[in-house]
Amino acid sequence: MRVAACCVLLSALWLAPLHPAAAQAAAAEAPAAVADRTLAIAPADIPSRADADEKFIQAVQRRAQMVDRVRRFEQALSSQATALDRLAELTESSDLSQLSVQRLESLERHWQLKERGLTQTRADLARATNVASEDAAELAERRAAWQATVAQPYLSPALLQRSDEMVAQIDRAQAQLADPLAKLLDLGRRSNALSAQVQKGVAEVVGQVAEQDRRLVTMDSPPLWQALRESDAQEPVALGLRRSLEIETAFARDYDSAHARLLPALGGFALGLLPLIFWMKRRARALVAAGQLGEHVAQALARPWAAWLLLVAAGAVVYGLQGPNLRQQAVMLLAWVPVLGLLQRRLLHVVGPWAYLSAIFYFLNVVISLLVGNPLLHRLLLLGLTLLMLLTLGWHLLRARRGGADGDNQFQASSWHVVALLACAVLVVAAASNVLGNISLSAMLVSATLDSSYVALAMYAGSKVVVALFQVLLAGPTVAKLVQRYSASLVPALVNVGRTVLVVGWLLFTLQSFRIYRPVSSFAIMVLTHEFRIGELALSLGSLVAFALATWAAFWVAKTIRQVLAEDILPSLSLPRGVGNSVSSLSYYVILFLGLLAALAAAGFQVGQLTLVFGALGVGIGFGLQDVVRNFVAGLILMFERPLQRGDTVEVAGMLGQVRDIGLRATTVTTFEGADVVVPNGMLLADKMVNWTLNGTRRRFDLNISTHYSEDPQRTMDLLVEIARSCSGVAATPAPACIMTGLGPGELQFNIRAWTKDFGDWVQVRTELAMKIRNGLAEAGIEVPRPQREVVLRTLPAEQPGTTAGEAAPG
Repeated sequence: MRVAACCVLLSALWLAPLHPAAAQAAAAEAPAAVADRTLAIAPADIPSRADADEKFIQAVQRRAQMVDRVRRFEQALSSQATALDRLAELTESSDLSQLSVQRLESLERHWQLKERGLTQTRADLARATNVASEDAAELAERRAAWQATVAQPYLSPALLQRSDEMVAQIDRAQAQLADPLAKLLDLGRRSNALSAQVQKGVAEVVGQVAEQDRRLVTMDSPPLWQALRESDAQEPVALGLRRSLEIETAFARDYDSAHARLLPALGGFALGLLPLIFWMKRRARALVAAGQLGEHVAQALARPWAAWLLLVAAGAVVYGLQGPNLRQQAVMLLAWVPVLGLLQRRLLHVVGPWAYLSAIFYFLNVVISLLVGNPLLHRLLLLGLTLLMLLTLGWHLLRARRGGADGDNQFQASSWHVVALLACAVLVVAAASNVLGNISLSAMLVSATLDSSYVALAMYAGSKVVVALFQVLLAGPTVAKLVQRYSASLVPALVNVGRTVLVVGWLLFTLQSFRIYRPVSSFAIMVLTHEFRIGELALSLGSLVAFALATWAAFWVAKTIRQVLAEDILPSLSLPRGVGNSVSSLSYYVILFLGLLAALAAAGFQVGQLTLVFGALGVGIGFGLQDVVRNFVAGLILMFERPLQRGDTVEVAGMLGQVRDIGLRATTVTTFEGADVVVPNGMLLADKMVNWTLNGTRRRFDLNISTHYSEDPQRTMDLLVEIARSCSGVAATPAPACIMTGLGPGELQFNIRAWTKDFGDWVQVRTELAMKIRNGLAEAGIEVPRPQREVVLRTLPAEQPGTTAGEAAPG
């Protein structure tokens, strides 16, 4: 190929002086000639390449038979276009400014539902189009290669025929693929137009919701006295009600159609839950009678129908979180009957008539929200509802203050009084806003007050039922033993997590009800995503929070798994000595390491950003962290070789104690004096370590005994062995032994050697054996020689006459 290109270029250079135009043409043909020669298939590769291309062409032809698939795409886009046209017509026919926030949110969710469905269809269509486009491009490339091969000179007739056949096969495959690919491309253009329509509808509704939020701080209507004087012809009530119902029913129909596969499963779950709750009720009674559960569990399940209805309503609420608002309100309203049946009597006594009247107030508020198309009627009814709620709460507070509260309900009563006072303040602001002309703020405050109190009582009753069900399920003998073991750590943690989830869920719902969730969430996102740079390292507050939460979760999960492995799973397995401790410890550090990596990923750290940190860490290891790394490696060696484990009695660094914990950096040894000594793992491997319980818990001890020369040595030795065997703490194997160690001045010296059954008892066993030997020798008449001392008395000479006091006599 290179030779041919060079020949073409040389011919161009040779023709340049004679014929400049011919030279330019030859120079222009040179790259084309090189390209054709590059695409051409070598004659030796033609048979194998033809077989491979035939297989590819057959695969393309099979994929090109997508008439049914294209028809499904056409039907899906046609149905979605029809639904979008109906939704757009419904949106345009309604005066969005005259709709309540609840209807606007339902309309926004409806557009978002259509957007999700269209996005899924567009993704499937894009995948099919990409496959067809890649096949078309690959066919074109292979056809060019075969065309270049046919153009080669000196090609044998058989190979030339084979190349022509391949070109013809590729042409047929391209013709077969062209029509479906064109239809797919056309469907792609249609889906883009539908996507633009959806985005326009979503933007229009979202803008109106934002406008409603802005109206909360402005006077959107004239004062009430002025509105009564200037009341013009209002829109018929039936027209506004019909428009709101059309929005909600259309959304409910499309929402259920989009989740058609989920509805049978939810229905089956609801039907299967009813007999389970009745069985739980009977089991709870039996467990309460047996004293395994408290009476409050039976009380929570005393009304199984109410518990079942409440759980089904909770499931319906979860199912419709992104569904129509009106249906959610209807479900919550129907759930109030089981809620009242499940609330405790003392709580009902504290809350008073609000527990019963709030359902009526909730229903009236839903009806009033549907009449927003008639502004004056909606305003008057809303004001009447606000005053009625305010009078109910005020009357209850006055009666409660006069009557006082019981000692058992003092805390609940005080908390309810604070909440009721706050609700009264909110309702006063709502009434004043209504009268002065801010209808949006008044409607929001009334709805939020009802919704938040309503949901709080429902969540309280539902949590009691769920906790009671879990207590009944966990009351079996095996599960109860496991729960009792971890009742001091896991159960309070789970209870706190459950309470936190409920409180956070209620707070989010309350923020959403008071219409401050969106600005608060937007501000929080802005603060958490704001980046600040330190050199090449980019950090944000959100990444730091994510890192802290992920690190805490990693420590908690690692600790829990190590505890479960060490105390439940591994002890029940037949493992070699020390394997359980090594597995649990290594799993702890592996999970912790993976958790820290996940925390770094959650914080948004990249490997390139951590280069500086790793470099500094390497320098630190080289200078100041050598001992730490050495101890870390020694800890890994200890865990794999297992020369000691928790509970072993070891002698290291001149101290004797029991191993309490083995970590990666250090091992904690508790001495028999009660001190906890932290020994670096490097010292355990570098210095001599004596493990008294490596292969067992026995220990040998010695006692030295002496007798007079007059005693029979063999009789004394037999008696000492017999006494040692009779001692309860002395092991039978190896058997006690006695030897004669020497002939001292005035005594025969013996040594008795015995083994204890348990290392921890060797001091007591040695003491007991010494006492028995003393008594046994005394009973046998064998005397133990007492220490002898030789006293030499020296007589000084008398004083000579003539010497004075203090003068020594001559020696």
